[in-house]
Amino acid sequence: MDAEQLCSQLAAKGYKMTNSRRKILNSMASEPDWMTAKSLHDKLLQQNVHIDLSTICRNLDMMYGLNMLCRVDKERNGTFAYRLQDMQNHHHHLICLSCGTIVPLEYCPLEELQERQTKGFSDLECQFEVYGYCQACQRAVKKPAER
Repeated sequence: MDAEQLCSQLAAKGYKMTNSRRKILNSMASEPDWMTAKSLHDKLLQQNVHIDLSTICRNLDMMYGLNMLCRVDKERNGTFAYRLQDMQNHHHHLICLSCGTIVPLEYCPLEELQERQTKGFSDLECQFEVYGYCQACQRAVKKPAER
């Protein structure tokens, strides 16, 4: 999805298209990697675009809430990384504890739930993150049991 489509999507949901939002969306649309609010702020500053970090945080949270962005707690410390949403309602990732690589999981346990197990809920969303060590980092990182 390009930046103009994202802008149209926000406008269709009743949100004003501010200059800051447009610049944030342009940066997110042009970036294939995961970005934290801080890394997005730094990227914008390198482009001589000055948007307050708190404004970036509020906009990323709002866009995540509108299902425009996917987010993961990459460092497991409450600092989220964001990227454009490419799937509907399901967000599953493998995250390397050493290098921070994020790999999408195609498997969704929600699909295996039967109607009776969902207790009548509809339009289900599900997100889970699996943390471990990627193959490239396994040799470099000692597992806790080996310490």
